[in-house]
Amino acid sequence: SGLALDSFRALPIPETRGLITWRIGEQGFDMMLSGQVPGELGQALKSSNAAVAEALKGVELWAVHPGGRTILDAVEEGLGLPKEALAASRAVLGEFGNTSSSTVMFVLQRLMMQSHKGARGCAMSFGPGLTAETMRFTAA
Repeated sequence: SGLALDSFRALPIPETRGLITWRIGEQGFDMMLSGQVPGELGQALKSSNAAVAEALKGVELWAVHPGGRTILDAVEEGLGLPKEALAASRAVLGEFGNTSSSTVMFVLQRLMMQSHKGARGCAMSFGPGLTAETMRFTAA
């Protein structure tokens, strides 16, 4: 049971370097998150280059980091996904809020409990750069 990890890919989004930044401050890490992130992310996914298309080929299960409603809306619209595709991400956002990068682990847990053996999926989180980090997986 669980998930078999198939592949990983970082998809940098050009000309978005300053939209998410981390700096070491006096109290630890300081994060800056621009309000432009959802729009740029949605636009980049909509214009799908070959790397994005390959990373998402054959995906049934979506574990998108629930960084907020606007992030989920941007991914859904950018990839042309049906509303139910991000149901697990939206449920986790509603239950736990955005707990940074770790939130996608809660989404993966839900998908493991709901999926059938052999279902192919993609986990997606976003970070500095702006970069979409993807992990392809198969339900075991």
